Amino acid sequence: MARIEERPTVIEEETEELWGHVEGETPDSATRQALNLAHRAADKFPELSGRYKTFAGTAVIVSGALVALAGVAVARRLRRGQQPDAILDEITPDEIERAATATSRQNRIWRMVRRVARRRRDRQQEAPGGDEP
Repeated sequence: MARIEERPTVIEEETEELWGHVEGETPDSATRQALNLAHRAADKFPELSGRYKTFAGTAVIVSGALVALAGVAVARRLRRGQQPDAILDEITPDEIERAATATSRQNRIWRMVRRVARRRRDRQQEAPGGDEP
């Protein structure tokens, strides 16, 4: 019980003072569009929303993980040049859930490509006349 009494009490004025001066970056239009599409894609699949629930007190909200996964899936399609309406029509729940795993596979491939390129560069530098291309 002594530990509870040792904790300083927080006054509402102090809390407002702490959070009153918070400033953040506002997202640019492309980011806003991708976030909007991610939320709409997550809302499109209620079964995913049911699986990715977060309980905040008495309220149940969709987890940020689902929105992040949907954001990755949407951003990939936007980078390929797809139109927002086509993205919402064609995106699947499986694609949203696999958004995180596909990234690690792609990163693994690029790490391998960089490793091979580094080995070739090192061999060229070790060989006599390695300064020449």
